[in-house]
Amino acid sequence: MEKYLSKNWLCCGLIGLFAVLLWGQTVGYGFVWDDKILIVQNSSIRSLKNLPEIFTSVNAQSAEPAPSFRPLRTAVYALLYAIGGQAAPQPWIYHLANVLWHASAAMLLFSVVVLLCLRIAGETPVAARLAALLIALGFAAQPVNAETVCWAKCMDDLMAGVFVLASARAILQWNEGGRGYAAALVWFLLAVFSKESAVPFALAVPFLLRAAHKLPWRRCAKLTIAFLGVALLYVVWRRCVLGQTIQCPPLSGTYGQTLIDMFPVVEDYLRLLCGIPPFCADYYFMLLAPPHPFFSGRVLDGVALVAFFIALALWMWRRVNWRISGFGLLWTALFLLPVSNLLPMMQYMAERFLYLPLMGFLLATGGAFLNFSRLRPAAAVAASVIIVVWMGTSLNRMGIWKDELALFVRTELEHPGITRVETNAVVAVLQLPQIKAWQDKTLSSVQVGQIITTLQQARRIYPENDALTMQLGMAEARIGQWREAVWFMEMAARQNPKSAERWYDLASIYRLAGEPAKALEANARSLKLDPKYEEARRLQTKLENDMKSANEPKTPAQK
Repeated sequence: MEKYLSKNWLCCGLIGLFAVLLWGQTVGYGFVWDDKILIVQNSSIRSLKNLPEIFTSVNAQSAEPAPSFRPLRTAVYALLYAIGGQAAPQPWIYHLANVLWHASAAMLLFSVVVLLCLRIAGETPVAARLAALLIALGFAAQPVNAETVCWAKCMDDLMAGVFVLASARAILQWNEGGRGYAAALVWFLLAVFSKESAVPFALAVPFLLRAAHKLPWRRCAKLTIAFLGVALLYVVWRRCVLGQTIQCPPLSGTYGQTLIDMFPVVEDYLRLLCGIPPFCADYYFMLLAPPHPFFSGRVLDGVALVAFFIALALWMWRRVNWRISGFGLLWTALFLLPVSNLLPMMQYMAERFLYLPLMGFLLATGGAFLNFSRLRPAAAVAASVIIVVWMGTSLNRMGIWKDELALFVRTELEHPGITRVETNAVVAVLQLPQIKAWQDKTLSSVQVGQIITTLQQARRIYPENDALTMQLGMAEARIGQWREAVWFMEMAARQNPKSAERWYDLASIYRLAGEPAKALEANARSLKLDPKYEEARRLQTKLENDMKSANEPKTPAQK
């Protein structure tokens, strides 16, 4: 063990290989969700000539208006598009990049933890490398990272993590008069321009300098000024490009209530940091929940957890033997600040927000066991078991990000009742090539029957979804099953009675099925809901002409 742990390159190679093998299957995944507006439809990444605009325009970040500014990530998107060499962005190259970024972060975390253990805890090189190896492997395998690694959109979190760790490593290797300090500033600059979540690292710098280099607090503060300047530069630049500082108004209506509603999230974040299911791809349902009273159980639990970890971090920091764990908790807390809604943002929580905090949490946990020399063998075995369990959980979890159908359908099955997820799942079903092809007049009745079977399977999952019911009605009409078509279209109208489109669809099927009176009645309801609905107005004219033709007396020749 000592022979192999003495080689940093061997440990880093093992960590990198482990991460690539674990997450490598994601290279075959497609684009999902926000990838479409950030990559697929984003014209700014189609040419490297747009790089200046990427760093100066919010419109270059996305195909749709969005209050986010991650220019370095968008620049990497453009570079990957150029490497792909195809008319359309190639998903595999973006997913491969994510895997490599994550592997790099895990390897850098190993290097940083080794230096921290040597400089702060005074551990032997073998003990430091073993602890760092287990922490890095745990970080590489942790299932809460599935969203960050598997979703091409989350390259910004990965890049910010890599550059923050590179900056921390440069600080740890720095000596007075060396070039490490300048390198740390450059890495930090790259981190903040990857994602704003890296900004709190500037606040961690004085603690890192104090703990690792034993410098006086005054000297630490002076050395931190440059990092604060980089953070300020980014904040001002971001404000000038976006034209605003906050993403949106407070989620709960008021600033105070929004902060209160963040405390229940603390318990969920702690569970996820421990890698304990359930996981969820979309926490939008929290926006629909009623505000939490301050003295409710969930809020008080969150307050108690925050107070406990603050007290624990202070206690650990004041004791040299525990300082590495105290720094880990400080790291976790600082990198949770950007997602705490201290500055209002667009959601209460997301699993990708834990990518940077997780590094500190694992450092704090691993550092704690270094203080119990007799428990180290048992702790190493327990950590290895946990890593294996996390591997299995990650392998199961990453499959949800394979494509939009898997993402939304599995999320809905695991967390039923999330309206936005159900809507997205149905859209994903209806976007399947075999479903979109049902209007092709060259399809045989057997092929249409297969489409109907697929729609029926989807409707068993979402029986109340009017869009699916309507599509079933249209498909039945395609093969002349008018009775079934009418039944499904009537059901769709009952499921969404306030939709002018559903009543128009029903009227169209009534007309084709030879029931003009019912068609007129259904179309009248459509126009009542939306008098300017152009398709319904044209159908109304056709129906009136049909009724007029039917009521006109026929000539002997027509008879």
